[in-house]
Amino acid sequence: MIKLSTAINQFLNNSKASHMLTFGKLQNDWVNIVGQHIAESTKPSKIVDGRLYITCKNPTWKTELQYQKKELLIKINQSIKIKDIILI
Repeated sequence: MIKLSTAINQFLNNSKASHMLTFGKLQNDWVNIVGQHIAESTKPSKIVDGRLYITCKNPTWKTELQYQKKELLIKINQSIKIKDIILI
C-alpha cells in the first residue's frame, strides 16, 4: 500500500495529468483571461503541442479574433504558456 501523499505526487508529476490540470485552469479562468465579451463567443477546446485551439461562435468572431491574435496570446500567456492560437 502506498501513502496518499505519494500517490498525489505521482499523479501531479505525470505530464498528462499536468496537462489536464493546466487546461482545466484555463477553462475556469477563461472569462478573466479574455474578458466577458470574448468569452461569451469563444471557448478553449484543447491544447496540442503548445497550441491552444479556440472554438469561435461563428465566422465573424473567428475573423475578429484573427486581428486580435497577438493581444490574445499575450493575455493567455500571463496565465499559461502556449506557443500559438488556432481559431476554429
